[in-house]
Amino acid sequence: MTETTQIPFTQIPRSSRLYQDFLYHFDRVASFYPGDPAHPSGGRTLAGLVERASKILEQPFRRAEVAAVLREQNLAAGAGEATLSNLDRLSAPDSIAIVTGQQAGLFTGPLYTIFKALTAIKLAGQLRAEGLNAVPVFWIASEDHDFAEINHAQVIDREGRLQKIIYTGCPTGEGRPVGSIRIGPEITANLEQLVAALPESEFVPGLLEDLREAYAPGRTFAEAFGRMMLRLLGSHGLVLIDPLDERLKRIAGEIYLASLERLPDFVHHLTHQSQALELAGYHAQVHTGPETVPLFLMQEGRRTAMSFHPATGDSPAYLSLKGAGEKTLPWEEALTRVRTDPTQFSPNVTLRPIVQDFLLPTVALIGGAAEIAYFAQLVPNYALLGRVAPLIMPRVSLTLVEKRHAKTLRKFSLTFADLFEGNEAVQRKVVERSLDQTTAIVFDETETAIEAQLERLRQSLQAVDPTLSDALRGGKEKILYQLHNLRTRFIHNRTGRDEVTQHQIERLLTVLFPHRNLQERELTISFFLARYGGGLIDQLHATIDPWEADHTLVYL
Repeated sequence: MTETTQIPFTQIPRSSRLYQDFLYHFDRVASFYPGDPAHPSGGRTLAGLVERASKILEQPFRRAEVAAVLREQNLAAGAGEATLSNLDRLSAPDSIAIVTGQQAGLFTGPLYTIFKALTAIKLAGQLRAEGLNAVPVFWIASEDHDFAEINHAQVIDREGRLQKIIYTGCPTGEGRPVGSIRIGPEITANLEQLVAALPESEFVPGLLEDLREAYAPGRTFAEAFGRMMLRLLGSHGLVLIDPLDERLKRIAGEIYLASLERLPDFVHHLTHQSQALELAGYHAQVHTGPETVPLFLMQEGRRTAMSFHPATGDSPAYLSLKGAGEKTLPWEEALTRVRTDPTQFSPNVTLRPIVQDFLLPTVALIGGAAEIAYFAQLVPNYALLGRVAPLIMPRVSLTLVEKRHAKTLRKFSLTFADLFEGNEAVQRKVVERSLDQTTAIVFDETETAIEAQLERLRQSLQAVDPTLSDALRGGKEKILYQLHNLRTRFIHNRTGRDEVTQHQIERLLTVLFPHRNLQERELTISFFLARYGGGLIDQLHATIDPWEADHTLVYL
């Protein structure tokens, strides 16, 4: 059994209050989410999902049409028997989906992309054991347009440095949905960079073969991403969905139209939820206003944001097209276009989850902190559009700790939480705990003695002349500053003379807390696959607990 250690998100830097309360104090945020407000986790249990499934199954779905499109998409991505079997499940009238998703990042993007998929796979398996016909589905966020978010991957090179590999064949993405951007010959240089950085091992040739096949010139980013995801996770039955497919847009046109026909109420709910979040002391993840329109207009392969302008006097309502000069779209024409050709439109973040759950019988949506935050603004609009919201569950959050790094932590009596303080603080702890405890103790004793003596002096001066006591305060700060400065110089001197220790600490931080951020947000899976091979995916699948709220250290 793989060893693990849990760390609550209350100790993880930059964890939002909303996310922490969602995980550990659901009663505080229950009004913003579906689920049981009386349950400590909001009913995020097997029994809670079974109950939610009964409500989801009462809704109509165009299962056969969606399943037919997904079968074609997944076959094109190289789907194997396990995925095709789950597609058969998905077309059945009693099927439910456990859905997660992410942008189509270069070489599958950051680690948490894989962790999201594994959470959905593991949870779907547990629900099948309870007798539910559950399928794990991965929504490729191919309609997003921020190419800078997906055009890179990061690994640790052979010298222990963080290396960022950037695809430069399409510097800006030209404002198009990222999933539609085709990979050019520049990808060859990126693959060479990756191989040069990765450690030499028996697993690298097979990994490189998979990456070359998936990220071949001519494929779109969505196609490449999907092929690689199925190569890694297809044996576990993962099903992909690419919403750029026009056939899916035609099916979703019903929800597109409903959101426009009920636009005033749709926007009112968004605004009300945002205000309620802020009044409760939380943050609104998505900024909205009275002019918000939940659809983009697609023009020549690019999406254009729109804002709503209601009728005034003799002027009818219309939509203005942002970044398009003075171009406008009459309101009635917009409604007609959505009715007749929904492929001209794309949902924004306020509508996309509802579109997803219109296409799929979603019982649970697996999300990260940002997705959980914006979902808090969306729930009322599910009911407005006649849909039942799924339960939202946090993805598993992991840091992969190799034996050599676990050994370094033990050697220097460091905890994972110590790394949050940064390189200088860690170096200080290493010196003072392991390398030169005697001098560290003397520094502590000196600081304590100085503070005690200065306090005695302050009390004496206070009795004679209070102004002298006030003057001492500034002098005390200068004395302690100089002592702190001397201590810092001592630490730098001590670690500078021990280059091996300094290198070990720097490498530890680079691998486990790169850029002072969680590993799962910075590194890509390729770094670990090169060291441990495809068996790592099976190991993680066996290890993770989809009900675990804390961040988990997994010792490889």
